[in-house]
Amino acid sequence: MEFPPDNVKDTISDISRILKKEEWRISISEAACGGLMSSYLVSVAGASKYFDGSTLLYSLKSKLKLSGWMKNDITSYTGPSEKVAKRLARNLRMELGSTYVLSETGFAGPSSYCNNGATLDSKVGTVYFAVSGPKGERSIMKKTGLSDRSRNMQEFARLGLEFLLLVLQEDLQAEDI
Repeated sequence: MEFPPDNVKDTISDISRILKKEEWRISISEAACGGLMSSYLVSVAGASKYFDGSTLLYSLKSKLKLSGWMKNDITSYTGPSEKVAKRLARNLRMELGSTYVLSETGFAGPSSYCNNGATLDSKVGTVYFAVSGPKGERSIMKKTGLSDRSRNMQEFARLGLEFLLLVLQEDLQAEDI
């Protein structure tokens, strides 16, 4: 098995090149990906020149402890959303001081639950990304159309890194204007 997979190698290479050239730093906050985005980014030789670190926030307890969430955020939590992704990115950026933070939260499946115990099967394959950076916050929602947990995790990682690359490219273009 090839690591990282072929379908992300070019994206990772482009991200690495931009971050090194611009001397920008990146951190990652992951949930449903289980650390794949971070693993892919650090698979590149020289990643220490741009990679500050990551958090893997899977349980509600870890989100409370490591992401600046308050008890009421946990009790009112209804599942992954763009709002949650933005907050994760914003908080990690404040903690680590990275130029950019990419966050991800989603429903990898096969069943997802919210605090009241209800299943959210209809949302399986849905993921939310946010990037917090010097030009503000941007977020996006994507759907894979898949129900397989492992494939969703891999797709979430690929989609997240593609979104990060798009943001980096947009910010580079804005500087050139």
